[in-house]
Amino acid sequence: MNLRAALDAIAPVGGEYLTATPEGWTQGRTLYGGMTVALCAHVSALATPGLPPLRSVQFTFVGPAAGDLAFRPQVLRQGRSATIVGVDCVADGALAARGLLTYGAARSSVIRHADRRASLPPPPEQCEAFALPHLTRGFFQNFELRLAAGARPLTGPEAAPEFEVWMRHRDDSGVDPMIAMLALADGLPPAAMTQFPAPAPISTMTWGVDIVQPPASGGWFLARSVSEASEDGYSFQAMELFDASGARIASGRQVVAIFI
Repeated sequence: MNLRAALDAIAPVGGEYLTATPEGWTQGRTLYGGMTVALCAHVSALATPGLPPLRSVQFTFVGPAAGDLAFRPQVLRQGRSATIVGVDCVADGALAARGLLTYGAARSSVIRHADRRASLPPPPEQCEAFALPHLTRGFFQNFELRLAAGARPLTGPEAAPEFEVWMRHRDDSGVDPMIAMLALADGLPPAAMTQFPAPAPISTMTWGVDIVQPPASGGWFLARSVSEASEDGYSFQAMELFDASGARIASGRQVVAIFI
């Protein structure tokens, strides 16, 4: 199921938005986290037409998102320029994810400075595929990934816990670029996995993304990810996403549970 079909399958029923777990977007026994966030953002827009641009999302993944899914949006505050929407994702009656989405209209301001631009690596066509056997199943099949710098997962303890990867949807036709970006931006394994000596389970616990500028279109994006610290079975990582020209689109942070 492509991204457009997954969004179109959502049906409003009595204040909720219902769908089944989209085929081909799972990670183990749960819906992939980026897709969960993308569906929540899509439902938020359906429930509250005329929202200003999305500026930030904050999500906690509570339990598996599998089976029949219900999305429950609620406008928490709607001011003159900012709107905050909460969305719960419920799977077979149990809370799977809880998110806050912050929208903000553009305002005139005397403070304006340019964000730094990325020093771009070689273009995607000159980079090798970012592929391992376990990265070709589930939701990974929806993305094209190319390693631009750093190590691959499962390199071993000597590897630095960071990498740069070119990434794009294989098919995001007909999808709002913001929703497509959210579905893509969490599409890499955690950077700490470069040090894994063997495959092992991981679980994203939280994901926060601040949007520097809304993406104008799809295509290739450069993702940078680094595990800043890993202690007691948890990795704390920082993430950045740039468009093909080197302009920063978003910055994010994650807490990831690792089981090795």
